Amino acid sequence: MTSGKEGQDLMSSRRTVSESSSEEPERVGINASNGNSNGMWRNELKIGAESSSAQPEKQQQVQHSRFRHRNERFSDMVDIVLRFAFVAIFFKLETMSAFKREIHAEELWLYKNPRRPDIVKGGELLFWVIVAPLIVTVVFYVFTKDKRDFRAASWAWTLALCMNGLPTSMLKITVGRPRPDFFYRCFPDGLMVLNSSIISDSSSILDFNCTGITSDINEGRKSFPSGHSSFAFASFGLIAYYVGAKLHAFDARGRGHTWRLCIAVIPLIIATLVAVSRTCDYHHHWQDVTVGAIIGLLTGYISYRQYYPSIFGPQAGTPSIRWPRTQGNKYNKHRAADDIGAGGDMLRRPLLGGKEQTKWY
Repeated sequence: MTSGKEGQDLMSSRRTVSESSSEEPERVGINASNGNSNGMWRNELKIGAESSSAQPEKQQQVQHSRFRHRNERFSDMVDIVLRFAFVAIFFKLETMSAFKREIHAEELWLYKNPRRPDIVKGGELLFWVIVAPLIVTVVFYVFTKDKRDFRAASWAWTLALCMNGLPTSMLKITVGRPRPDFFYRCFPDGLMVLNSSIISDSSSILDFNCTGITSDINEGRKSFPSGHSSFAFASFGLIAYYVGAKLHAFDARGRGHTWRLCIAVIPLIIATLVAVSRTCDYHHHWQDVTVGAIIGLLTGYISYRQYYPSIFGPQAGTPSIRWPRTQGNKYNKHRAADDIGAGGDMLRRPLLGGKEQTKWY
C-alpha cells in the first residue's frame, strides 16, 4: 500500500513538474511579446516626438531661406542702383567746368604743343574696356561652367568701371591742369590775347581772351588725371588680376611657371600702351597718365577684392561666398585660409595632374 501511494505521489510530482515546465515557455513568450510591444510603443513615441520637433525646424529653415533670398534680391538691386548712380554722377561731372588754374609765364611752353587727333578715340576705348572683361569672363565660363564665378566676375568688372569715373572726373574739374595743347585750344591761330585786368601781374597769366571753341577750352583744362589711362587700367588691370589668380601666377602654386605670369601681364601691357598714347598725341602730361594708371589699378583691385580673395593667397581665383547659406565650417575655413594666407598642402600640391584641378589649368 505504501509503495502504491509513493508511486502515485511520484507520478503527480512529475506531472506537476512537466506542467510547470510547459507553462514556463508560455510565460517567456508572453513577456517577450509584451517587451516587443513596449519597444514598438517607445519607438513610435520617439518617432512622433522627433517628427513633432522636426516640423518647427523645417518651418524655420523655410522662413530662413525665404528671408535669405529676399535679402539677396534686395542686395542685388542696391548694387545695380549704385552702379547706375555712379554712371549718372560721372556724366554730370563731365559736363561741369574745370577750375581755371593760374599759368605762369615761364611754364607757358608746357602748353604750346601742337593739337593732334586722338590715337585711341574715346568711343573705341569705352567699347573695349566693356567688351574685353566680358569676353574673358565668358571664355572662362565656357571652360568651367561655374555660374558663381561668372556672376562674381561680372559684378567685379562692372563695379570697377562704374566706380572709376568718380575719382577721375572729380580730380579733373578740381585740379584744372591745362593740357599740353591748351595754348592752341585757346588760340587756334597762335596769337595770344590777354585780359587788360590782369596786366598788373607780369609773372602769371590768370585768364585769356580765348578765341577758340568753348567746349575745347574747357576740355583743355582737364588734363589731370588721364581718363583714358584710368579706365584702361581699371578694366585691363582687373582682367590681369582675374586671369593671374585663375592661373595662380601670383601665389605659391604658380612659382617657377613664367608663362603664367606672362599671360597675366598682357592686359597691363595693353593698358600701358593706351596710357602712353595720350602723351604722344599731346593730350596729357606724363604725370597725368601715371596718376590715372594708379587710380585705375586701385579701383580695379578694390572691385576685384569685393568678390574674390587675395590674388596672393591659396584661395586665389575662387569667388568668395557672398551668402554663406549652409556652408558652416567650410565657409569659415575658406575665409580663415584667405585671411591667414596659409594653404598647407595646397601650396605644395602639383598644379597639373591633381584631381581637384579643372581642365583649363
